[in-house]
Amino acid sequence: MNILKIYKYFIAISCALILFSCSKDVYFSGVSENSFNEIKENYQKINYSKDDIKTIIGPPLVKENSENLWIYRIDKKEGIAAFKQTIYNKTLKLKFEDNILRSVEEIEFD
Repeated sequence: MNILKIYKYFIAISCALILFSCSKDVYFSGVSENSFNEIKENYQKINYSKDDIKTIIGPPLVKENSENLWIYRIDKKEGIAAFKQTIYNKTLKLKFEDNILRSVEEIEFD
C-alpha cells in the first residue's frame, strides 16, 4: 500500500512541475517603453540633444551616415520559451536637426 501512495505522490509532483514550467513569461527587448514615452511626450517642449537621448534610452540600434536619423526597436513577447507570441513589435525613428531632436516616429509591425 505504501508503494502505491509514493507512486501517486510522484505522479502528482511531476504533473505540478510540468504545469508550472508551462506558465507564460513576458520577454522584453530593445529600449524601455517608459523612457521612450517620456521623450515622445516632451521632445517638443524640451530640446533633447543626441547626448541626452543616449543618456535616457541608450545608443541607437542603427544610425544614418549623417547621424541625423537614429533607429531603435521595442519588442514584447509572451509565452513559454519555445512558443512565444508577439504582443507588439515597434520601430522608433528619431530625427535630429542641428544636434536637437526634432521628430519622433513610431512604426508598429504586426
